[in-house]
Amino acid sequence: MKKLFLFTCTTILLVFLLAGCGGGNTPNPITNSPGNLTLNTGDAVNDQIVKFELTVSTVTLTGSGGTSTTGNLLSKPVEVEFVHQAGTFEPLAIVNIPAGTYSGATLSVSNPEVVVINSGVPTKVPATLSSGTVTVTFSSAITVSSSSSSVINFDLDLANSVTLNGNPVTSATVAPKFNVTTSTVVNQNNEDDDNGEIEDVHGKVTNITAPNFTIQTAQSTITFATDSNTQFKDGITSLSQMKVGQIVEVDGVTKTDGTKLATKVELEEDNNNNAREVEGVITAVTGTPATQITIAHQVDSDGTPSAPVTVDLAINSSTQFVVRSDKLNLGTPPAFDASHIGKGQRVEADTGNSTASPMLADKIKLREQALIGTVAASPAPSSSGFTLNISPTSAFGSLTGQTSIAVTIVSGTEQKVTPSAGSTVRVRGLVFVNAGTYSMIAARIDNNN
Repeated sequence: MKKLFLFTCTTILLVFLLAGCGGGNTPNPITNSPGNLTLNTGDAVNDQIVKFELTVSTVTLTGSGGTSTTGNLLSKPVEVEFVHQAGTFEPLAIVNIPAGTYSGATLSVSNPEVVVINSGVPTKVPATLSSGTVTVTFSSAITVSSSSSSVINFDLDLANSVTLNGNPVTSATVAPKFNVTTSTVVNQNNEDDDNGEIEDVHGKVTNITAPNFTIQTAQSTITFATDSNTQFKDGITSLSQMKVGQIVEVDGVTKTDGTKLATKVELEEDNNNNAREVEGVITAVTGTPATQITIAHQVDSDGTPSAPVTVDLAINSSTQFVVRSDKLNLGTPPAFDASHIGKGQRVEADTGNSTASPMLADKIKLREQALIGTVAASPAPSSSGFTLNISPTSAFGSLTGQTSIAVTIVSGTEQKVTPSAGSTVRVRGLVFVNAGTYSMIAARIDNNN
């Protein structure tokens, strides 16, 4: 990730401040007025952790140079899960911040949640936060423009934010650190996820007022415009077919005025009170072909405040298996189905009946995930791929028994760094399994900063 400066735990303050952060709790929905701000969050990998979540309840920005200090920017506490964001950015909040200069921030944080893999089992361990109230003075004052739309990215350095105690892990100490970058939206046709692009955001439709629609994600409320180029897929062909209550997945871009334009809308589940979408890492597979999987819960469409550590999902002959290629040119991808699914893969499951036990997965999507390791010297890394050596104590290594994985580079792979023998890299991409052998198609390669 592009890095401007590094904050310690105090940074988390600014993160949610500037964002007016809050799962659907932004006090001022985005409009065409000046001072529009999009807050993104991301994560640098700690390979032993499969879930890290933090609750933020109050956030204020300290004004300077004549700018007034804000009140609490949150309408209610918000939970943020970072591990699933590793190697990418996701929108946390979209707000109107008064134009001006801000020199610091104060927030209240609580309830750190840490889940690790102990002997192959997802285990939530007690986590101690360094302080529940944090006040910070920024090393450089931050100016919010009155005439343009800005993006602020807060990339959690999870590897240096959480100390795991014991072997096996029995507890954790939390002191969050963030790398922060900023940008101004200038060209919606050439955006990346760190400067305005939105990929794979999930939520329930809460309002439709043509040509716009609004979704409630686990963290925020986002209004998207549509136009003649917006693609509608998986059971819907136009905005007129969308309904309040549906769960959708949206790709989009940020326009220069700060508004969001949907480029693609896919229906996940219809408007059913029992419909639900849940994401996580597979920790157990029952049957060959699989008839049930268990995932370590990361996020879900409901933003469940007391989510279980694991979720069981049934699979039957009607379950659809989907590989999302996004920008990648996969050609004919490796198989992903009930016979080619395994521990360690990160998936999304959609169900129309969340009250069933186990929930029946109507659809299972293979999702991108991030692995960190050392580039092997043999075979020599090339423009088409390399072998990534993985720690056997990592969550992925513990679940799969793998100490290395073949990584393929394809058209569409974003290389922030060029892999060289002996270098440590983070690879975000799609993980496949065939008869116990794992492979990965890279979407992004960087240095885990």
